[in-house]
Amino acid sequence: MLRSITTVTFFISIAYSSLGAQEYSISPASPFFKKVVESSNHNNSNPSNPIRVSALTFDRVFVCAPKNNYVLIVTDRYGVVSDIDGNGLNDIPFTAADYDQWAGSWPGYAYVAFQTSPGNFQCVAVSNQHNTPYGISVGDFDGDGKKDLVFSSARDNAAFTLRNNGGWSFTEQMIGQGGGFPNHMAVRNVDAGPGAEVLYTDEYHKLFKYNFLSNSLTTLNTECKEGLSVADINNDGNQDIVCGTSNTFSSGYIKFQLNLGGNWSSLYLLNNQERYWHGVTTGDFNKDGKIDVASCSADDRSIHIFYNNGGNPPTFTEAAVVNTGAYLDECELTVADLDCDGDYDIVWSAYNSSGSGPTIGYLENGYPNNTWTNYIIENNTYRAYGVAVSYMNNDKKPDIIAGLNNGLYIYYNTSNVDTTKCAPITPVNVSENDYNKTDILVKENKISISFKDNVNGYISIYDVVGNLLLSNKINGKSLNFKLNKKGVYIIDIRTDKVKTTRKITL
Repeated sequence: MLRSITTVTFFISIAYSSLGAQEYSISPASPFFKKVVESSNHNNSNPSNPIRVSALTFDRVFVCAPKNNYVLIVTDRYGVVSDIDGNGLNDIPFTAADYDQWAGSWPGYAYVAFQTSPGNFQCVAVSNQHNTPYGISVGDFDGDGKKDLVFSSARDNAAFTLRNNGGWSFTEQMIGQGGGFPNHMAVRNVDAGPGAEVLYTDEYHKLFKYNFLSNSLTTLNTECKEGLSVADINNDGNQDIVCGTSNTFSSGYIKFQLNLGGNWSSLYLLNNQERYWHGVTTGDFNKDGKIDVASCSADDRSIHIFYNNGGNPPTFTEAAVVNTGAYLDECELTVADLDCDGDYDIVWSAYNSSGSGPTIGYLENGYPNNTWTNYIIENNTYRAYGVAVSYMNNDKKPDIIAGLNNGLYIYYNTSNVDTTKCAPITPVNVSENDYNKTDILVKENKISISFKDNVNGYISIYDVVGNLLLSNKINGKSLNFKLNKKGVYIIDIRTDKVKTTRKITL
């Protein structure tokens, strides 16, 4: 929270704008668009702050500062920093705002720092103005091959999508309200196109889920508050939820909720420690094939790491508690193999509102010895709310992206590491598993779908704008049907053994 300084239904015809919200199409040619392009290009050939951390080195480079109060990167998605405009270079989605002391508001926008050429960025507001834009994430929600955005606006008490029209143009639509102060964003099954679902927590103890196929918003639980991560923690192929029921001001617990395929479990207690938990992240830290959990706590200035023992529901054991030396407060975590030794480290950011201290650091994973060592990357005191890791150039070394106060920065990883030994940049599966091989054969207007084994469930066919054309029960190993009109179609399959969304063209 910002301090005051601040069963899926298949028989529904969907239309993405049916919530009654106005849609806005913003194009680069419009006066509105131009007035919020507020940053000149910046080049990484002249780093502003070379930093050495243990055996690692980083060059800190300023990107832009479009607003005067904050820059946030509050997200669960490891792929949030990605190629949004399709030019082959990774871009940076973030939120930023001013502080209007007379109105008591934080007017701002969702932004993308578009990388126009290697090391050069143009920071562009891609949304309408909102009061306290907060969490942000990405996904191709309409299956057109372009990355869309989703973000929350805390004091507007709402969440929005930004459909990518290409050419730095986005169409905004509200997808749902919050419980009073929506914050963290995540996306379940992100590679499923319209089969993906948006999740967001709320300061008033609620977790919301928006389904694109049914155009519906549901409340998954009334406990999650801050911190949110989506991962398959019980290895059943369905992505589950880990969250905190606390924030910097009120204590609570880390809990998880299992995705049972057609519905969701109640919440389980991950650990019985009542603390001021904030950021939550997931990854296989001890390389045993099970997804572990880490969270940062404001009350003891530490990061707690919990190893997954397995089971259904799984149980967890606290494996390490590492003091960061920072006033973590509204802290956030992400996971990456920074030192390219084949295991996942934990990167942290600190908000430092209750004192002075370091701002960015990481815990080096000493696998297989179960040791975790804290290293400081940014020793100066800033307000940092959110941190991301991605490849920002072509050297294949994981770089760090963070907002420091109201500025966006990149910490380019200049370390002498063997990039051939780096663990993949994404430490968890971002999509649900298609357990059985699914073959889809398209010949003229005939579609044949076959499965490796017998399945039981439903198949739904949508046109490219989301209208339901066909829904049918599947009970067996194959299905054949015809579509009489040429075009692009979305096939959504939800069965006991296969969950997948595919796009076909006739």
